[in-house]
Amino acid sequence: MTRSFAFLLLSATFAAPPTVFAQARAGDDAAAVSPLAPLFAQFDEALAPRLIGADDAASRWISGRLATLEPAEQARDYAAAAAREPKEMLYAASLAEACVRTPSALECGDRDAVGYWVSRDAENAVPWLLQAERARRRNNTTSMVDNLERASRSSRYESYDHRAGAVLYSKLKTVTPAENRAAAVLYAVGQAAGGASLQAIENVCSPQARALDPRVPAACYRLGTMMAEHASLLSDRRAGTQLALSAASSDGARSSASEQARAVVARQDQCREVLQGLERAAFGTPDQRNRAAAIGEQYVVARARDGEIVACEALGRSLAIR
Repeated sequence: MTRSFAFLLLSATFAAPPTVFAQARAGDDAAAVSPLAPLFAQFDEALAPRLIGADDAASRWISGRLATLEPAEQARDYAAAAAREPKEMLYAASLAEACVRTPSALECGDRDAVGYWVSRDAENAVPWLLQAERARRRNNTTSMVDNLERASRSSRYESYDHRAGAVLYSKLKTVTPAENRAAAVLYAVGQAAGGASLQAIENVCSPQARALDPRVPAACYRLGTMMAEHASLLSDRRAGTQLALSAASSDGARSSASEQARAVVARQDQCREVLQGLERAAFGTPDQRNRAAAIGEQYVVARARDGEIVACEALGRSLAIR
């Protein structure tokens, strides 16, 4: 496997047009190019040879993440990762999303990956959303609405992409000098997310879908407000506020969604400031770089375990940023 993350980002650009909710994932990408970009290119080059012939779960998942334009190969790699580490929900979720994108893939016929995810993670809205999207494609409005309502009443929204940086960093760490590991953390957590669940929201909560059944607008509004409060990634929380605003049926509901949106954007700004602090430390003296590496490793672990917001708050405290 020799694909680079530069290839991944380029292919993702041309793979599908941006949507209202998917754009939330790229909401902060207008920032200036990182001064660490030359190091990022080195990470790209160092990582690719390590994936060739590697058969452990993390390597197969990373290979799958890179196979953006080869959906059958992507599903095969994700299935291999999930088989090797069945307890890692990132791998199960990635396979389920791949099977929604490419239901004809061989690995998607062996077992219902989305149904399996639902059975393991019933309080998570994301697999219910994927089931709603499959029902929409079959023109089964009743099943679509039932699954959408179940998603909207879930207690969590986790695509598990907040765990992706830790998986990538586990491989980068082995090929990165200690003084550059803070930069490796930033590289790992900054890669593009999968986004299949946001595309599902775009479809099942579109104006056309909301016109199919009076339950759909209310379910979409509930889902959006839940995402804004409980999603593990800030970009998903921002997408939730956009969804709530689009589905709101009254001035009061729109006012509440706008307030949520302002709070989420403020948190995104705070997290961006913290990560910029880590970036500055990654350019410091050798001692500063080593300290930044230790703090960065704590951040990527916390992000995988606790989600982006908790991890950013802890990183800010470590860097003395309030």
